[in-house]
Amino acid sequence: MPKPVLQAYIRNLMAWLVLIIVFLIAGAGFNLFRIDIEKWLAFGRLSDALMSVVGLILGLLATAFLGGFVYFRDKKRGKLTREGWRGRPVMRKNRPHEPKH
Repeated sequence: MPKPVLQAYIRNLMAWLVLIIVFLIAGAGFNLFRIDIEKWLAFGRLSDALMSVVGLILGLLATAFLGGFVYFRDKKRGKLTREGWRGRPVMRKNRPHEPKH
């Protein structure tokens, strides 16, 4: 394999690895929330309530990271523009350029 192809392959592999790890952390956080909220409702211990909050925060932070990762990747590749309502990013329409008169 040529060196630029190998570097691109490794870069893509590392990006996928980061996304998979963060996805697993988000899943573990939401699972921790689910389990400990059930324990808190059943037994009423404060430690279970605190762990459920920690799990919810962990899941939400990991989900926010995933959303930001995708958003900034699309922004870097030029797939987003500031054309939407109240400055919301929207997908750029692929339309042919019209000649200017």
